[in-house]
Amino acid sequence: MADPSKTGGTSADIFPTKEKTTNDASLKFTPPPDSASESLILVPRHAAAGPPPYEDVVVRKDSSKSFLHLDGMDALLTSMGKPGRYQVLIFLALASCMFPVVFNDLCTIFNTLPPERSTCCVPSTAWNSSSHGSSHLSSLTPPASVCNASVAMSAVVYGGNSTCDLLDGLALHSPEAHQLCESTMEHHFHDPATTSIISEWNLVCGRYWLVSFATTIYFLGVMTGSMFFGHLADRVGRLPCIMACYVGYLPFGIALAYVQHYWIFLVLRFFVGFFIQGIQSVCFVLLMEFCSPRFREIVGGLEGLIGGLAVGALSGVSYWWQDWRAIQLCLTLPSILALSKYCFLRESLRWQMVQGKVAEAKKTIEFIFRWNKLAADPSLDDKLQDMSDALVAEQQLEADYTWLDCFRSPRMRKYTLAQSFMWFTVLFVTYGISFSINELSGNLYLNLIIGSAAEIPVHILTVYFMHRFGRKKPLLAFYGSCGLMCIIAAGMSGNIDLETPRTAIIFTARFCLAGSYAVVFVYGSELFPTVLRNTAFGICIFCHTSGGVIAPQVILLGKVIHESVPFVIFGSCCLLSYILVLSQPETLHKKMPDTIDEVEGRNT
Repeated sequence: MADPSKTGGTSADIFPTKEKTTNDASLKFTPPPDSASESLILVPRHAAAGPPPYEDVVVRKDSSKSFLHLDGMDALLTSMGKPGRYQVLIFLALASCMFPVVFNDLCTIFNTLPPERSTCCVPSTAWNSSSHGSSHLSSLTPPASVCNASVAMSAVVYGGNSTCDLLDGLALHSPEAHQLCESTMEHHFHDPATTSIISEWNLVCGRYWLVSFATTIYFLGVMTGSMFFGHLADRVGRLPCIMACYVGYLPFGIALAYVQHYWIFLVLRFFVGFFIQGIQSVCFVLLMEFCSPRFREIVGGLEGLIGGLAVGALSGVSYWWQDWRAIQLCLTLPSILALSKYCFLRESLRWQMVQGKVAEAKKTIEFIFRWNKLAADPSLDDKLQDMSDALVAEQQLEADYTWLDCFRSPRMRKYTLAQSFMWFTVLFVTYGISFSINELSGNLYLNLIIGSAAEIPVHILTVYFMHRFGRKKPLLAFYGSCGLMCIIAAGMSGNIDLETPRTAIIFTARFCLAGSYAVVFVYGSELFPTVLRNTAFGICIFCHTSGGVIAPQVILLGKVIHESVPFVIFGSCCLLSYILVLSQPETLHKKMPDTIDEVEGRNT
């Protein structure tokens, strides 16, 4: 079939008849069934959240519940440009959502920067001067303090025989003295212009746990948003959901820059995470639903590159404005421009046809054809109606299954549990390493910029590895390498002479996780059957986002027990994921299963 974007042809070639053939290996057409006992069903590969590739195919269902693949929606998307100007535009518009997502996910690195030294004054009557030598309490960076001493941060421990125990004891034995200490506490950073929520609300010593708690609350909002907005986007549409998320995010994000109370700060962070996850997941769904199959893996990789650029931009902004309130405002205000997307973005064709909005779908197609300077097929109405009917039939088929079906049969249970843990590990370890980056040697800002730049070739190579070696081998290499690196870094903890090589090893582990991001989503989408793909992805996404909830608390364990503990846990999770990958089948060049029977090997 000729490429309409090059020939100026029409969309009449979208649905070839039995007489038409094609030399394009990426498009294989099968005529619709003539039998009235068979129905056309359009099967999507997508989830409510997260970045699986989408493989839109028409399947034929007969009385034995077997499926034969056809290419209906894929042919329609391909006929609208390979890619055209509009596809490039929506990629830039939707993939740019990675900037506010990365900004808010990782800004905790900068708004929780610990001071080098914190001091406060207490009355001499409340302090045993014979034991402690002074009425002026000087403490090191949280979570501990040392009276009138200056020691390395690595020597500080949480609780025990530190001055923090004595300072916190003032709250019980001398409330007036504790109140005076709170009111006179000063926090000293390397740069006097630097502030953080630690210095804002004196989150030191016994209150230091509130630092990681704030990050956990944010990711609880992310987890809630991943469940809520996936369903909302299916009910009201992708575009209204995206706009509502931006409108909801902006006031909460701006209010964070002016909040005066810690507990209100927590509430605002929860809702920022809630709306940010809606922006990320629904934007990716809309992007994939407008993208033809041959470009979907590439688009997924390019979005990862934009995420890397966002990390670099975050580092630059935080270096220029080191006050946490200024950083928050600077990272939020540019999202006002995102509201202009409503002027040129269009609703998902798939969603419009699932809802029976054929007339609106036709307008969307005509709009895209005009943007790409292509001529539309005047007989498109009947063809779109057939596709809409097929999608409705598919929705009814999927409605017969629940999340319990993911666990009832042996292979489905194995796949669901293994994939859920693998997805959990990716976010858990990635953000765990990111949240601990301000404790590594070297310049924090330079570390982040170099790290984000080094991830660019990783994303490019990952796309090649998936095409060349499949899904299992790259995942085994990424998980295995990351696990070993984390274990080695844990063994080097506490040795000042090894801080620089330890930092290099930790960043190498982070690069490996960056590569596994793209692979794990593709792999999961190809393992689960069509009738349960959305449901299984919902379970995996829930486990995935829970990694962000747990990661800050694991970092806190390093303060309480030993700094090697978090990396022992990170490495163990990666090595366990490595073992789980071994139990999964390779999916490269294999037909995706449509039914549970196919997964279990009961269909040939």
